[in-house]
Amino acid sequence: MMDNNRKFDPEEFKTSAGSTGSDLDKTIRIDSTESVRRTAVKPAEGKVRKVKTKKQKTWRLGFYTKFLLFVDLCAIICFYLVYGSYDKIRDWYITTALTTGTHKYLAYIFYDDDAIAEVLEKNKTIVSGESTDLSQIKIVDNPDTGYYATEYDRQILQRDDPNQAYKVLEINENGYRGWITVIYQPQRLELVTSRSRYGSTITMFAADNDAIVAINGGGYNLFGDNSISSLGSVIKEGVIIDNTYKREELVCMDWEGKLFLKYGTADEALADGARWALTFGPFLIVNGEKSTFMGNGGYGVQPRTAIGQRKDGVVLMVTIDGRGSGGSDGANMAELADLFERYGAYNASNLDGGGSSMLAINGELVNHPAGWNYTGERYVYDAIIFR
Repeated sequence: MMDNNRKFDPEEFKTSAGSTGSDLDKTIRIDSTESVRRTAVKPAEGKVRKVKTKKQKTWRLGFYTKFLLFVDLCAIICFYLVYGSYDKIRDWYITTALTTGTHKYLAYIFYDDDAIAEVLEKNKTIVSGESTDLSQIKIVDNPDTGYYATEYDRQILQRDDPNQAYKVLEINENGYRGWITVIYQPQRLELVTSRSRYGSTITMFAADNDAIVAINGGGYNLFGDNSISSLGSVIKEGVIIDNTYKREELVCMDWEGKLFLKYGTADEALADGARWALTFGPFLIVNGEKSTFMGNGGYGVQPRTAIGQRKDGVVLMVTIDGRGSGGSDGANMAELADLFERYGAYNASNLDGGGSSMLAINGELVNHPAGWNYTGERYVYDAIIFR
């Protein structure tokens, strides 16, 4: 029977184990508090024991996980932009999509008819008039009197040579870039139509007609075989070549070089003395009164082509890049009207824009036309040229 009152003797323990201090691979040490601690096994002489350390795991996202997170983030952002509380983005998206030639369906991907109707009601243009008072237009050979009401007047009227027929001003403001082609002899402006049923590019129009300056004109219909036709009525050299027999927004010029805007039929425009006329709009300024633009005017932000005339007869032809091409976002109708107003236009109208906006000078393309899925010149039905 073990005597529980007997004290523990370490030396006696070593002897009873039958081991010596030199042979002992395992030892038990008693601290001062008589608690037992286990010590590591001593390696045999001549052998090195490698101690493996456990590496700490680091979490890394794989490519597929990163891709899914990116898609989720884009979806959240898109959802907020489309359905969030910031109406301007929704209005811009819908009005811009609806004013494209072939991508109107984009507006209906995210919105129903009621939502689109609501946006269009808040963003629209109310035209200030339906007919130009030609008596207020006085064409003079040299409108530069040396007095300039504004800095914009000086930019338009000041010429290096009194016989200079035209000049080009570059504009860069409010997120858009473009050109104002200033025409001092408006009688030399003509409307030409393509010689091909498939239309012509602006440089083709310039080459075919020996044009010094050429811009695109009215809208057109595009058919499945890529042939085109005029969107509305057209008058060329005093002859109606396309007639819808409907009241339309007509941009006209008479034989004196006076630009006039008329909401009416081609026959009525011809009776008013139109030398040429095309169909497009909206009218931006009529008889010095700017149209009213609710929201962005209902036409979104696009590349633009437009034409206007001052009371002194000087014609302003505006071309604005857009859709990121040439570092320009494009302009809405309110911005376009403001531009014409600053430069003194008495009458002004929007022309076909988007990917059709083109300007050629001396046969060379000046601007950077951009469609939704391509860049470069587009084939159009007609052009306004200066030669």
